[in-house]
Amino acid sequence: MEPTERKRRHSGRTTLSDVALAAEVSPITASRALRGERGVAAELVERVKRAADQLGYVPDPAARALASQRSTQVPVLVPLLSNALFVDVLEAVHRTLLPHGYQPMIGVTHYEPQEEEQLLRSYLAHRPAGLLLTGFDRTEAARQMVAASGVPCVYLMELTQAPNVYCVGFSQTDAGHAITEHLVQRGRQRIAFVAAQLDPRTLQRAEGYRRCLREHGLYDARLELLSP
Repeated sequence: MEPTERKRRHSGRTTLSDVALAAEVSPITASRALRGERGVAAELVERVKRAADQLGYVPDPAARALASQRSTQVPVLVPLLSNALFVDVLEAVHRTLLPHGYQPMIGVTHYEPQEEEQLLRSYLAHRPAGLLLTGFDRTEAARQMVAASGVPCVYLMELTQAPNVYCVGFSQTDAGHAITEHLVQRGRQRIAFVAAQLDPRTLQRAEGYRRCLREHGLYDARLELLSP
């Protein structure tokens, strides 16, 4: 087994050596290429950057620190602070982490996958102790970064049956179905669905609403008012 392979298996993190190996260059060349230094052939720079993207590599500013050094920061990425729901979530996270010596770092994505990807790239560079992310809707590059980082991650607000994925939340689709079923059982037949923002969780609740009304033969698309 090569030393690079042993190191990666031990830490679970994609290293510069992994990138260099994939790009078939030396670690020094890979480092210089990623830093944008002059004197590195354009073809090599492209090859190194492509390998880094494919592996989800995040530069490690703490690489020279002692191996025993441990971050206490836990980034928490939420869509908006104007939504009281997420303010309550952040308050609970703060209350839970601080007594255990961890510090939450708040990031706001504004429901923009590219903005979340940028935040993740920045936070993961500091080797956080963990991650708390809202939902499962994100770019492929962001997914690869999280997977390659080796940082423990918990997903909020949604559930999945995927193996080895930690999540805390509930089925948004089942919730939409349940609240609609409640109204149907109370004799209501013309039930409207009014929604704004149209983030993935809102659309999942809409699907539960539609499923319930179709089961009862009551669905009418004219009763939906959806606005981004």
